[in-house]
Amino acid sequence: MRKQTLPILLAFVVVAISVVSCGSKEEAKQAAPRYVKVEQLGTRENTEELVFHGQLKEKKEVNVAFKVGGQVFNVLVDEGDHVKKNQVIARIDPRDYKIQLQSAKAQYIQIEGEYARYKELYKKNKLPVNTLEKMEAGYLAAKSAYEAAQNALNDTELKAPFEGFIYRKKISNFENVAPGQPIFALLDVSHLEVGFSLPESKVNQAKNFTQITVDVANANAYNLPTEVLSINEKANGNDMFDVRLMVNNSESNDLKPGMSAKVRIALSKGNEHKVVLPVESVFEKQGKKYVWVFNQANNKVVSTEVNVNMIENLGLISVTSGLKGDELVVIAGVHSLVENQEVRILDNNKL
Repeated sequence: MRKQTLPILLAFVVVAISVVSCGSKEEAKQAAPRYVKVEQLGTRENTEELVFHGQLKEKKEVNVAFKVGGQVFNVLVDEGDHVKKNQVIARIDPRDYKIQLQSAKAQYIQIEGEYARYKELYKKNKLPVNTLEKMEAGYLAAKSAYEAAQNALNDTELKAPFEGFIYRKKISNFENVAPGQPIFALLDVSHLEVGFSLPESKVNQAKNFTQITVDVANANAYNLPTEVLSINEKANGNDMFDVRLMVNNSESNDLKPGMSAKVRIALSKGNEHKVVLPVESVFEKQGKKYVWVFNQANNKVVSTEVNVNMIENLGLISVTSGLKGDELVVIAGVHSLVENQEVRILDNNKL
C-alpha cells in the first residue's frame, strides 16, 4: 500500500511547485513600477584620438650679459628668483665710466660753444664753408662720444630684458667680466611650450585636428587647451615632423618647464557622427551589451542591443549600432529591470 501512495505524493508535489512557480511569474508581471532615471541621447562628430608624449619647455631662455666690462661688485639675484622687466639684477663698478663721462662731457661742451661761434661768423660771411663743415664734424663727434659715455655708465647696471626666472647664475661678486660675457640665464615662462613629433602618415591631416589638449600628471593638470605654434615643413632625422604647442601658464597651476606631458589630438573623420551615452547605462546579458530604451507612449522599457565603439571623455562611451541618437535610455537602476517593465521617471529628470 505504501508503494502505491509514494508516486501519488510525488505527483502532488510537482503540481504544487508548478502552481507556485506560475503564481510567482504572474506576480512579477504585475510588480509595481520601478523608479528610474533616464537621459536623452545625442550625437557628436566622429573623431579619432591620437596620443603623443612630449615635455614642457619655457617660451625662451636668454643669456643676459653686460654691454661693458669691468669688475662686478653687486649681484642682486640668485638662481630661482623671479624678476620683473627692467629690474636691476647686477652692477659693475661705475667709477671709471663716470670719469670717462666727465671727460666726454667737458669736450662736448667746449666744442659745442666753438661750433656756435663759427656758425655766427659764417652767417656774417666771415668764414668759409669748408671751415664750418670741419667744425660741424668735430662737434658731432664730440656729441657722439658724450652720448656713448652716458650709455656706458648706464650699462654698468644690468637689467632684466623681460619678466621671468633666473635659471643659471654664472658670476659672483668681485669677478671681472668682459662685454657680452653671459652673466645669467633667464627663463621666460609667460607661456609654456610642448614639443612632440608627428609621423608622416598624420602630418597632412593636421588641418583636420579639431582639438588638441595636454595632460601634465605631475602638476595635476588635465585637458589643458593649447595652440599650435608651428609644424615643421621638413621631417627630422627620424622621419617625423616636429610640432610646437603653446600652453598658457598662470599662477593657478603648477606647470614647470621640464615636466612630462601627454598630448591628446582629436582627429575629425569627416561628416561622420556617433551616438554617445553614459557608461552606466550599458549592461551585459549572455555576452552581449544592451541598454534599456524608455518608451514614453506606454512608460515601459525595452532592451536594445548595442555595439560599443570606444570610451570617450567625461564618463561617456560611443556606440556604432543599435541606436539612432534620439532615444531616452535608462542611466540608473539598469540591473533591476526586466523586459517590458513599466517604470516611473524620477522627478528630478529633465526630458
